[in-house]
Amino acid sequence: MKPTTFIHLLRNDTTNILRDKTLLMMLVFPFLLIFGLKAGLPSLNELLPSFPKYYGLALAVLATTSGLLGGYIIAFVMLDEKDENVFVVIKVMPFSTAWFMAYRLIFAGLWAFCFAFLSFLVLDINGYSLLEKVFYSLFCSQTAVVVLLFLVAFANDKIEGITFIKGINFCSVLPVVAFLVDSSWKHIFSVFPFYWTYRAMQEPNFLWILISVFSHFMVFLVGYYLFLRKLE
Repeated sequence: MKPTTFIHLLRNDTTNILRDKTLLMMLVFPFLLIFGLKAGLPSLNELLPSFPKYYGLALAVLATTSGLLGGYIIAFVMLDEKDENVFVVIKVMPFSTAWFMAYRLIFAGLWAFCFAFLSFLVLDINGYSLLEKVFYSLFCSQTAVVVLLFLVAFANDKIEGITFIKGINFCSVLPVVAFLVDSSWKHIFSVFPFYWTYRAMQEPNFLWILISVFSHFMVFLVGYYLFLRKLE
């Protein structure tokens, strides 16, 4: 892909995002979520005295769910293109679908990273260094890139996309239960790749980080395969 093509796509995507009210709301939502939690933290600590020992988990969930908005925004841009049969045009363009998707995935990952990083900057409750904040922001934003592929592969339009998003949001918070109960069935939540992200941040361990990255990568490959099948 030529640099000029990349710049044209970037300019076009940015324009589409800024003129769409739904996407603008998605841009604002992470700020509401992050600053809302920051404002409510003293009350939360007072209500739940044991909450500070879950700061790592809370940051992991906040950064992951905020980052998901980055994936949702780009997914909605692509669902609009799906409506307008732009994907058919892309297949005959002078650049490959792989390059086009690489650009879109990086763009989504960048949004997700910014939202996740903002979470760590604003809610600075676990004493992370700047390098750790950057690392954990990258770590938490991997889910958004994977989710983007599944959203575009399975949703036919924005209405269906919103339905999928409700389910994804519910599932993204569900593994928190595994850290609050002491029962053997809690291991069922380990099927979610982001469960390992939460575990790696609540119980820092290099093995959990590896499992999180590997499981996200495997699901990414499945998502990319399904996306290509839908494109045929």
